[in-house]
Amino acid sequence: MKELIIVMPVFNEQASVRKVILEWFQEIENWTEDFTFLVINDGSRDETLANLYRLQKQLGPRLEIIDRENRGHGASCLQGYAIACERSAQWVLQLDSDGQCDPQYFFRLWRLREKNDVIYGYRYRRDDGWRRSVASFILKSVLFCCAGVYCADANVPYRLMRTKGLLEIVQRVPSDFFLSNVALAVLLRRAGWRQATAPIHFRERYGGEPSVALGKFGNKAFELVRQLRKLK
Repeated sequence: MKELIIVMPVFNEQASVRKVILEWFQEIENWTEDFTFLVINDGSRDETLANLYRLQKQLGPRLEIIDRENRGHGASCLQGYAIACERSAQWVLQLDSDGQCDPQYFFRLWRLREKNDVIYGYRYRRDDGWRRSVASFILKSVLFCCAGVYCADANVPYRLMRTKGLLEIVQRVPSDFFLSNVALAVLLRRAGWRQATAPIHFRERYGGEPSVALGKFGNKAFELVRQLRKLK
């Protein structure tokens, strides 16, 4: 039983994955040595997987790699959460592999874990442009209006969750829900999970491309409303 499993989906992040994992290893070791860093390679077509295997030789068994065909970021997150639950880890932390999640803020989430079930990083400052800040605000408003729940940053890829009771809720997220972390945030809120937020600075990407392009946010917003109405 591990105290913490870190889940990091990866897709075509050859420019950033090594740097991200090394900086996170260094930070996590300041707070616990009882962790596994689980990287899920979601069908990368560049040198990401080769870089991961080279890094695994350096870091040892605490870095685990799952290589699979491409099924999307959300599906990778859900798979990682399920693995953490099945292994009876106490906590699961989800991060993205593009370098935007700054490890120096991890302690802010970690210190809140005793009195909360899920702690979200709140992107109070973002270096990835005002349009994405607007998109996050719209998402928060849609969730409040259409799902009746409040979450300051429901799609943030910087969240710490207690695994006790998590698997049952993860399994309720529809497989076709394109923002799985948003669906999970709604379900956790409805289930009465104690939630907190911790302010984080969201950096610019080290490389690669975002999974949802800005030009697609309009269509995705309509799809989200439709899916939220069906979410049980």
